Amino acid sequence: MRKLKVIVIGLGHDHAPPIFDSVISQNELFEVAAFAVPKEEELAFSDRIEKYKKLGIPQLSVSEAFAVPGVDAAIIETEERNLCKYAKMAAERGLHIHMDKPGSPDASEFYDLADEIKARGLVFSIGYMYRFNSVIRSAIERAKSGELGKIYSVEVQMSCEHKPEKRKWLARFPGGMMFYLGCHLVDMVYQIQGEPLEIIPCNASINSDGAEDFGMAVFKYENGCSFIKTAAAEPGGFFRRQLVICGEGGTIEIKPLEFEDEKRENGRLDLYTEHREFSSAFNWNDTGTHTVSDMYNRYDGMMQHFAACIRGDEKPLFSVDYEKNLYRLLLKACNAKE
Repeated sequence: MRKLKVIVIGLGHDHAPPIFDSVISQNELFEVAAFAVPKEEELAFSDRIEKYKKLGIPQLSVSEAFAVPGVDAAIIETEERNLCKYAKMAAERGLHIHMDKPGSPDASEFYDLADEIKARGLVFSIGYMYRFNSVIRSAIERAKSGELGKIYSVEVQMSCEHKPEKRKWLARFPGGMMFYLGCHLVDMVYQIQGEPLEIIPCNASINSDGAEDFGMAVFKYENGCSFIKTAAAEPGGFFRRQLVICGEGGTIEIKPLEFEDEKRENGRLDLYTEHREFSSAFNWNDTGTHTVSDMYNRYDGMMQHFAACIRGDEKPLFSVDYEKNLYRLLLKACNAKE
């Protein structure tokens, strides 16, 4: 099986190192021909640059990287504001694209990119890592199949505790924390319940410094309401990241969505997921059935699927049209204009 020849553009995204590490570790699937870092990211991420140069991976300019012959795909891991810019350059060269989430804060850039990718028939993978969490994936599929009965509410939370500098950084995005991390939550609600009747954004600045570091939105449906919450100043927030799917036939609670184990293999990010299920047995004291998953790496499955789609062995989980509509709903949750 021929390896897929890829280039990596950018190291400024929070997920850039673990994505790069995953691709390098799966050397039966990928050959990393080179990486390039836009000039505006070089100084801030010099430590990351040195890490990959020491591994013997050539560092080229962006134009040189795109000129490498025989490249199959580009992995775009720049800062969020530059994602669509460099992904569009890749698409115009006919390269399949893995781009980290959620895309540029400029809506026109995202829509132009999506249209270019669709017109060229390219694989478009976006870094929504929860799509490849087997526990979350199973819960969503079961809810959509009707196993839990009529779904009347989905509650999703994804919070953490950032330093003040990081929280100020959120001011560059519409909706701040909602754009930065809330995108994952909008994706899960949309997968389960589809298009809402209305989205009510309730974003705020915890310290009144201009950055919306507290995000909340209500999604109204015919038979209930769902909500998402994401905060950047919540002690213990990582452990309380959760997905709760409430149906008339049962409830699934996944908490934490992911959590780190103390043991890491080769420095890579290994995680586990816990979930609890409740039946509709009218037992108010029901503690449900509790399960803890095996350890896994959150990015390996994502990149394996990307490779399989390029080879034609699998179909993308989501269409380009889905990604465009997800982005549109995210902007509504951010109270931002398209």
